[in-house]
Amino acid sequence: MKFKLIILSFLFVLNLQAVITVEYKSGLASGLINTETIDSLDYFNVYELNKVFKAKIMEDVPDQRLKVNMFGEQLIFLLESSYLIHKSELYNFTYDIVQKDGKYLIPVTLLKRIIPEIFPEKITVLDDKIIADNPSDNSIKTIVLDPGHGGKDPGAVGFSRKNFEKDIVLDVTHKLKKILEENLDVNVLLTRDIDEFISLQQRTQFANSNKADLFISIHCNAHRNEKIDGIEVFYLSTAITDDARAVEALENEVVYKFEGGEEAVRKYDDLAFILADMAQSEHLEESYQLGMKLQSSLVGSTNGFDRGVKQANFYVLRGAFMPAVLIELGFISNKEEEKKLIKSSYQDKLIDSMFQGIRDFKFKYDKMQ
Repeated sequence: MKFKLIILSFLFVLNLQAVITVEYKSGLASGLINTETIDSLDYFNVYELNKVFKAKIMEDVPDQRLKVNMFGEQLIFLLESSYLIHKSELYNFTYDIVQKDGKYLIPVTLLKRIIPEIFPEKITVLDDKIIADNPSDNSIKTIVLDPGHGGKDPGAVGFSRKNFEKDIVLDVTHKLKKILEENLDVNVLLTRDIDEFISLQQRTQFANSNKADLFISIHCNAHRNEKIDGIEVFYLSTAITDDARAVEALENEVVYKFEGGEEAVRKYDDLAFILADMAQSEHLEESYQLGMKLQSSLVGSTNGFDRGVKQANFYVLRGAFMPAVLIELGFISNKEEEKKLIKSSYQDKLIDSMFQGIRDFKFKYDKMQ
């Protein structure tokens, strides 16, 4: 009998060690972080942080990093190490991250020592429990859609010389706004609602001032070779192909032509915008993932030529402090593609596929599936 009691007591202790309780200061129902023991050390799956703190977690496989956004700040975990970076400070949680069965397991010392040090006003450890502020809701709620060009800037001109990029993208964007708001719990804002000229800088400032969670700039493409066609999506980075550099030059030309020439260009290249680029770089992986969702959906729905997801240094994406992409729906300079782009039925395909791409990204981003 005594032997059985000892076994039961031992199992009870094990069960206590299997979870860490998170109590919220507001009185919300407590959250539980599951743990597992490896070589006598306690670890937890990094995605438990999403469960209890609504943290956003993004794998950056090429750079061997995990990016965790919680309480409005970013923690960067260096894989195969015991270190994380927060605001340029390096923190050591003593034991290396373990990758097991496709999971990233973090030592519990992170929860008991490092997280309270990083968020001293939001998290404390008391009697083996974590006392925390209410988790921030990091779900996508506000989307800014940016119909390219407008007003005195017509954008690309169609093969027929009768149709302009600025008009096509405004029509498409209005319809996309409607379908997004009807089917997702989001607020959709437009950088321009009518045919008016808005500078590239004002567009990203609008997104930032409205605390947008996504910024999507919508365009039609053009090329001197009238046979070129296809769909492509860009995110902010240095253009690495001739085609990407050509599209970058075309879309950035508006600054020189309509915003004040060389002096205006210098403003986009000054230190403030370089620093803004650095701030946006936190979202490059998310921007890439959004671009992949959109490109796959657009090409799959329309059977358009797949020109891929590419990098380019678009002024309109610089300074956007959220995941941001630029979509080129097709080449208005191509006779057949122009005919499709002005047709309501084809626009509906584009709109539905963009909706699907945004929806799928939102569901993954919000961890709804």
